[in-house]
Amino acid sequence: MSVQNEFSSMPDAEVMLRVRRGREDAFAELYQRYHRRLMDFFHGMSRASRRDGHMAEDLCHETFLRVWKLRRRYEASGKFSAYLFTIARHIWLERCRQARKDWRLGVAQCIDAPDAYPIATRDPGPDDLAHRAELDERILAALSRLPEEQRMAFVLRTVEGLSLEDISQIMACPINTVRSRRLLAIRRLREALRELLVH
Repeated sequence: MSVQNEFSSMPDAEVMLRVRRGREDAFAELYQRYHRRLMDFFHGMSRASRRDGHMAEDLCHETFLRVWKLRRRYEASGKFSAYLFTIARHIWLERCRQARKDWRLGVAQCIDAPDAYPIATRDPGPDDLAHRAELDERILAALSRLPEEQRMAFVLRTVEGLSLEDISQIMACPINTVRSRRLLAIRRLREALRELLVH
């Protein structure tokens, strides 16, 4: 339950303009609005093992920290969500580069390891539990095998519900490229899941 405050009815960009002026309470408002969505984004992109369960939270905090550090450069020239997820994408790519470097050095598990993060279920009945668990596992495995750009287009559109225009800005590519990446992702997921979805 959110508490009403002076920012409650303000659009995101207006709140961010106050963050730009150093208002920590405005920053807290944006954190409250977007924390869950960023967590979902990083979970959707992740292939990390269950032992790295705090990874999404860490990257979410790093994204907000970056927003705060760069606040004076903010220009309200588009949707705040596109601005935020652009930063999140850069942080994700930095994470991937570091993880690959760590893996090469033998310090950490490779970012391309199979993902063990469980996809949330919607209270399946007892008869469907085993089937749903298997389906979740297959979806997760299929998603983790997608090329990174296809996975990102799919997660931003299907999980986060962002517009093609916003995703185009976030991924720095034409809308048609976003559309084709997402369609390719859907096709690959359908192919991977065909056996289960037939039943």
